[in-house]
Amino acid sequence: MRTLAEMQHYNEKTRLLDFTTDPLVALFFATQENEREDSSVYLLIRHSYDAASEEAKLSSFVATQSNRDIEYILEKFNRINGTCISIERAEQILKHAVFIRPDTINDAENYRMNEQKGTFSIPGNKIENGCITAIVPIENDYSYEKIVIPFEYHEKIRKGLIQRGYTKERLLEEDSTEIDYGPLPKDNIKIIDGKHDHKAYNQYKATIEMSCLMTIKEIEDKGYQIAQESGADSVWIWFRRPGAESGNNIVNQHWYKESINMYGWSGKRFKDLMLDENKQNSYISYEYFQKNYKHLKLKHLSIEKDAKEIELQVIMKNNNQLYIKTNLIKGTKLVLLYKIDGINDGKIISLSGRKLNQIDIRIDHKFHKLEVGIIIPVSSVQDASIQEAYGIDYEKIKADFIKRSDNELISGYKEFEFLNTYED
Repeated sequence: MRTLAEMQHYNEKTRLLDFTTDPLVALFFATQENEREDSSVYLLIRHSYDAASEEAKLSSFVATQSNRDIEYILEKFNRINGTCISIERAEQILKHAVFIRPDTINDAENYRMNEQKGTFSIPGNKIENGCITAIVPIENDYSYEKIVIPFEYHEKIRKGLIQRGYTKERLLEEDSTEIDYGPLPKDNIKIIDGKHDHKAYNQYKATIEMSCLMTIKEIEDKGYQIAQESGADSVWIWFRRPGAESGNNIVNQHWYKESINMYGWSGKRFKDLMLDENKQNSYISYEYFQKNYKHLKLKHLSIEKDAKEIELQVIMKNNNQLYIKTNLIKGTKLVLLYKIDGINDGKIISLSGRKLNQIDIRIDHKFHKLEVGIIIPVSSVQDASIQEAYGIDYEKIKADFIKRSDNELISGYKEFEFLNTYED
């Protein structure tokens, strides 16, 4: 592992992926590119292994072998290391990424890695018919959180990190230099619906559509220029990202002359004007989300090839006791809705893990019609162990009653009906 770490340090090709346990180090690297584009920080909460563990050794050994046959790799690994790992155990290890505990990588001389609080992950492998056929992308291996860092804030974030000591000198042993994004195109902005309103003062309003992303400083400078050229006493400007829909603005600005402020505006001085600014920190502003959330498209992980087929049935015994028959695992939360002759009720239940799960409702009177609905709620309400087993988007299970749509969160719903006939 130490040899691989040194190779990684000197930019040699390995199967190791760099990670850090310090979120500000991750933020530092996410904002160092000179491209006008967003970046991302991936947050993963994983079990980690000692660098000397059999999991770490076997996963790193695979990278040294050109033969992709698991049986061949394992026979060679066991012979060299004096171990006796089984085929089943090897496949279990190799299918998932292995994260190395930072305190077990003994490399005191690697200054960069120590300053970056660095560690490594060895990606998992796709295994078919006893052979490794591909590497499993790290974001498809258990759950993760992807945090998008809008380009507009990269420059400001870097300045904040420098104040906290996260510099190129410390983390990369390099001289700090300003990142140059190059000049903006001359036709980078398009003014939409610019108009003057004459009230007690001269007011101007406009939406600005960008063709190329701009830093917050560039947006402020451009806003000031537009406000000056408008000749108005009060100027409202909405900056929209390339391709964004109407109303989804990354920055809202209100420029005004201090002499007309009789309305409690609380802007800051910007040259000879005052600026009141509302900055959004995501692709979708909160106001836009509130108005349009039903029409927004969601991104879900695809169903895995070996996803488990879920069975779910409700059965009745003795005309008065209901049971859930399912292969969902112990601890799965379900919402039970039921209606007895038109009277509604419901409850949240947690499965016991038995094949038949008794529902704690007794029907103590004769009924003609009992309607039952079982909801598998969204993954985020399940316990962590259930999320890991089913996936954050239920990508590890499948059933015709699990609804998958880019218009809503993934959940499941199935209805059952029981009829009884009684003689008067």
